[in-house]
Amino acid sequence: MYKKKKGYFTLEASFILPIILFLYLLIILTALFLYCRSAISQNDFLLAMRAGRFTWGENDYGEAIYGSEERENWNGTAYVEERLERMKNFYPFFSTEAEKCYIEEEWVWVESRQRGSKEFIRKRIRKWNPVKIIRKWRVQSNA
Repeated sequence: MYKKKKGYFTLEASFILPIILFLYLLIILTALFLYCRSAISQNDFLLAMRAGRFTWGENDYGEAIYGSEERENWNGTAYVEERLERMKNFYPFFSTEAEKCYIEEEWVWVESRQRGSKEFIRKRIRKWNPVKIIRKWRVQSNA
């Protein structure tokens, strides 16, 4: 069969191909954004957990992160903020813009904002003392 009009397929492909390539690019960038967000979230959680264990040895428990440093240098907030600043270089495209750490009596808060996002990634960890927990468990189990 002979067609009267030629070139429809080429014309349609010239419109569809850029749209498909754009959709692939959009999917790849979205996946990269979500990967960086989950990596930042995990990093915030781990830093909050470390800062929650960052005590001065009170109540028979203290975790040494830097080794045996002077007491003036042992600051959990400074440790977390230094690590957050250092980690900026490791996220491929969507790094963090604003990082904060708050250490309260019972809680440790670490928050970061990813570049390209308006919302903060917040992690809140309860401070706990494993020595107290073990002693409490032993008292309860021996009672």
